[in-house]
Amino acid sequence: MQKPLFYPISVLVIFFLLIIPFGSSYSEELQSLQIEVKYTNGDRINPYQTNYVIYKDYDKDPYFENKLEKNPDLVFLPKDHRYKIEVYVNDMFSEVGYVNLGDESQKLDIHIPLPGGLKFNVFFEDGESPINNATVVIKSHTGKEQRLGNTNEQGDTMRYWLQSTSNQDDYYLAEVYFDEFLLTSMSNIKIHQGVAQDQKIIVPIPEVVQDLISFRLYDDESQSILKKNGDFSVLLEGQKHPFLRESKINNNGDAYFSSIPSGIYSASVLRDGIKDSLWEKTTLAIIGNQNEFELFQLNEKNQNSESVLSPKSEPVVSLISEPVSKPVIYQPSINEYHLTCYCVSFRLDDVQDYWLNDVQLELIELFSKNNIPLTIGVIIDSFGNDSKIVEVVKTQIKNNNLEIANHGLNSTPFTVYDKQKQNDMLKKSSDKIFEKLNVSTTIFIPPGNRFNEDTKQALLENGYTHLSASMFSDKPPFSLQGASLYRFPEITSTGEYVSSQNRFLGVSAEKTISQTIEGIEMYGFAVISLHPQEFSIYQGGEYLNDLNSDQFAKLQTVIEEIKKRNIDFVYLGEINNKVSKVNISEASKISSASYTMPIWIKNNAGWWRDGHIDDDSFVQGIQFLIKKEIMQLPPTTQGSGGTEIPTWVKSNAGWWAEGRISDDDFIYGVNYLVTLGIIVIDF
Repeated sequence: MQKPLFYPISVLVIFFLLIIPFGSSYSEELQSLQIEVKYTNGDRINPYQTNYVIYKDYDKDPYFENKLEKNPDLVFLPKDHRYKIEVYVNDMFSEVGYVNLGDESQKLDIHIPLPGGLKFNVFFEDGESPINNATVVIKSHTGKEQRLGNTNEQGDTMRYWLQSTSNQDDYYLAEVYFDEFLLTSMSNIKIHQGVAQDQKIIVPIPEVVQDLISFRLYDDESQSILKKNGDFSVLLEGQKHPFLRESKINNNGDAYFSSIPSGIYSASVLRDGIKDSLWEKTTLAIIGNQNEFELFQLNEKNQNSESVLSPKSEPVVSLISEPVSKPVIYQPSINEYHLTCYCVSFRLDDVQDYWLNDVQLELIELFSKNNIPLTIGVIIDSFGNDSKIVEVVKTQIKNNNLEIANHGLNSTPFTVYDKQKQNDMLKKSSDKIFEKLNVSTTIFIPPGNRFNEDTKQALLENGYTHLSASMFSDKPPFSLQGASLYRFPEITSTGEYVSSQNRFLGVSAEKTISQTIEGIEMYGFAVISLHPQEFSIYQGGEYLNDLNSDQFAKLQTVIEEIKKRNIDFVYLGEINNKVSKVNISEASKISSASYTMPIWIKNNAGWWRDGHIDDDSFVQGIQFLIKKEIMQLPPTTQGSGGTEIPTWVKSNAGWWAEGRISDDDFIYGVNYLVTLGIIVIDF
């Protein structure tokens, strides 16, 4: 049977209704536009997580938004209009294209920057111990999830290739989880095109929770379960790591644990050594933020529900002796502290002859006038002949208003050379700095912010003490004391390089200040880098030797805000000389470079003597201290086969907690356990 004529016409009408954006004027004639998105190397991109937004003429509101389903994509738009097409990949602005659509169909090629590779390295608060099985969620700055994965035993995720952040306001953020428990987040992550970068995340939780963890049981009428009510205990089992430990409730109805590795656990209630179905298995996070837990017996209604666990018949061996009293909080012999400079250092890069020299001089004059230390990075092969800037630099050095840093012979990164060549270049550049400025510098700002192990070794061999790169090429922790080569990288900047425009753009004063404060809290210091480019007028595709007064005013705002917060201004080479100790209780955050002395040592010893924690908990705590080199033992022969701890060692631990014997006496007891083989350590 032949279909009526209106059938194909109706199909055609529906087709055009689907492809024409809502709000279009149907009286206008349409023309086709083919949009193809490629990388700057010519490769066609995968449409995954790619969107484009179309603006008509000079409207500020989008005319049409669409997901790139295929590449190239075809759209039909009213003709005789000018269109702007913005491309977004991973929710990041990538590039923009323009087209005038007339009587003929058009094809628009939009070339976007290459993606960058991002891998996360996740560590506990000491900055050295990796976190296994953590979930890392990568989101765009708008909160949209882009990637998700888990860390391995080294704390590493896989490398994710994401669109680079060419727009200065675009960034990624990362969230770290144990299951559904959020541990920490990191914002303002930038990705550079074509570059594989690693991002270290330090999670503010300990590898081992040394505080006393307590559980209390309640019956279905919310009455506390005591020892007289039966032989009850709590069993802790690791969800993603092998862990099994039991603690019996005491006369007060409490069960105690200590030296628990941070992680996700299930807690079950045992009665007479068998899991009791009257208490549902509970999932909880032990990460140091909560130390007291309550477990409630199911009421009659819940006992008949599907969530009730069936009792298991296998007995569980009891692990600890009965505690005799409520735990005492013993006084530590040493305070927990971290190190901080609580200071800011300004670093002016790319100082050289005949290039934006008026702008350079304005910046130097600003710091001199305000009596603020300034470290300048001199490109020495391009310096020494411009009397306009050379004389000012010499005068400021004479007046102790400037610190000189070696910024290389030229702009070529040292990493393209072998160690011997790097060594030769460092010596040559050092000699030239002394020849032209009569100063010896021990600070190196690597060209392009790139350096490697050969660079560090060459610096040490040439007497350098400080290296200042960027957070993209250098990772914490950054030692504030006792280092042979201090690494104090750029924490923030007054400008950013925007690859899509091939130029430096100034950033807001608020952003610079915020990142400065964050750097001081995290690392104990902040280095703010400046470049002459972001303070000059940009016109006709080039930088003019004229001051950008707006950006200059933002720098003055940054300086004033830092002054208001009573933060010290120091030369970059003096950061480590201005360090002081701050009690953890008085600080808002613990620096990743901090050296902390734990306050839980005496508590563990006293709780062990008093029976609140078992032998295994105490031994694991001591092994942790020795591994982290917090507790130093004399030369000892490792024993094997020891199983029973002498009573006098427990007594010693308790007396030490009470301050009745010295640290040396306590360490003698620990050393004895090593000789028995009860505590096993690697010498």
